[in-house]
Amino acid sequence: MALIRNATENDIPRLLELYRQLSLDPSAEVHEPALEDCREALRAVSNLPDRELLVAEEDQQVVGTATLLITPSLVHGARPWAVVEHVVVEEKLRSRGIGRELMEYAVKKAGEAGCYKIMLCSNKKRKDAHRFYRSLGFAATHEGFHRYF
Repeated sequence: MALIRNATENDIPRLLELYRQLSLDPSAEVHEPALEDCREALRAVSNLPDRELLVAEEDQQVVGTATLLITPSLVHGARPWAVVEHVVVEEKLRSRGIGRELMEYAVKKAGEAGCYKIMLCSNKKRKDAHRFYRSLGFAATHEGFHRYF
């Protein structure tokens, strides 16, 4: 069983390693942010209410991560909604329940906050991830759109 906790500055190098595993093109050029930029971003995330950069830890090693954001809303009875982003588990440790623990933690936190929904996006090419999210009760009900800058 993994320990789910909020990320600390000491976790940043490992988080960057995990995020590289999100790339669908291993030959793509990766622009690593400077460590100080990462520290500043983590401090900003930590200071935002209802936003958590989560890590899953086993044997004192970070083996997975996800970001949870809960945001206020004026719809659905003014209940908040949640989004999960940047979900990744160490490739060689997948299918062992670590991702499930991360996602169940996020779903529980969203439920406790009174959210009317929790959502996420997953690249259309990630068929294994889609099966995983469906097994957690998520449904592919919308077409997602992104615009990168």
